[in-house]
Amino acid sequence: MNVTTTSAVPPDPTGAATPVEFAGRLRALMSVRRRSLDSVAKRSRDAGTPISRATVHNLITAASTPRQDSLVGFLRGCGVPPREQIRWLITFHKVYPEGQRTVRPRPAAGHRAC
Repeated sequence: MNVTTTSAVPPDPTGAATPVEFAGRLRALMSVRRRSLDSVAKRSRDAGTPISRATVHNLITAASTPRQDSLVGFLRGCGVPPREQIRWLITFHKVYPEGQRTVRPRPAAGHRAC
């Protein structure tokens, strides 16, 4: 009998110490909640904290340093209740300390960033 094992990354932020580990936990959360990139983006929009499909991808791959509001949009898009979001935000602040986050100003309405 051949038994295949899958990665046992929990859909919980506890224990994530690096951006890659945190992204893995977000990926696991998305998987457990049976959400696709598109559905997370759509549900985040419906919840009033819109993020794009590309932002969802960046969050689950640690492709860039996320903004806190992007994480909140992701969590809402996955249907995580506010009470459970607190654990994710606490871990976010440990993994991405305030001084190490890049803050990019948003372009003015009607203008595209270069």
